[in-house]
Amino acid sequence: MNIKERVLERLRVLSIDYYDRQPESTKENIYIRWVLIKTMLKGSLNLINASIRLRNCTKGRMVTVKGRLNIIAKGKIIIGNNCKIWSHIGTTQISAGPRATIEIGNNTFINTGTIITSRRHIKIGKNCHIANQVIMMDDDFHDVGKREATSGKEAIIIGDNVWIATRATILKGVSIGEGAVIAAGAVVTKDVPAFTLVGGVPAKFIKAITSH
Repeated sequence: MNIKERVLERLRVLSIDYYDRQPESTKENIYIRWVLIKTMLKGSLNLINASIRLRNCTKGRMVTVKGRLNIIAKGKIIIGNNCKIWSHIGTTQISAGPRATIEIGNNTFINTGTIITSRRHIKIGKNCHIANQVIMMDDDFHDVGKREATSGKEAIIIGDNVWIATRATILKGVSIGEGAVIAAGAVVTKDVPAFTLVGGVPAKFIKAITSH
């Protein structure tokens, strides 16, 4: 599909979205074209914003950022192709400490207000959906009994096609299998098998998910 065909297809889709049919007047045609131009401009601005906000990171192609993202890259932050990071309502924070690595796979979406903090290694797979205000930490930062002493760091590994719902918390040492779903508000302290739904505090098995 060439560029002209893509534009025409996009116009057709927008027309269905707005009118549930193709435009029937000059006014409707002009409006749909204006909506397309506006959408393309927003996309371009988000690409430029990503280049500015992620200048200290390694990023792939077509990465977009919406809003004022807070990045601390003392370690490595690697973001794959076609990732979207929103930070327009609550500030999304991605922080990699010295010698730490955060990897975000291709086509992954991170919603607003999410906090990802690593002192060792956090790996998020491809095609993942991270909802708003999710928290991921691979370190407790200090022991409860000895508040000045640091606790152990353990990597977080999240497989491909994982969905983590609003305000879920992923703690250190957790592996989440491919296609798993973490319910809203869950606190994940143990490994989650592939294609399962977990929820609660601490998170427990709810049901298996049929893979496709």
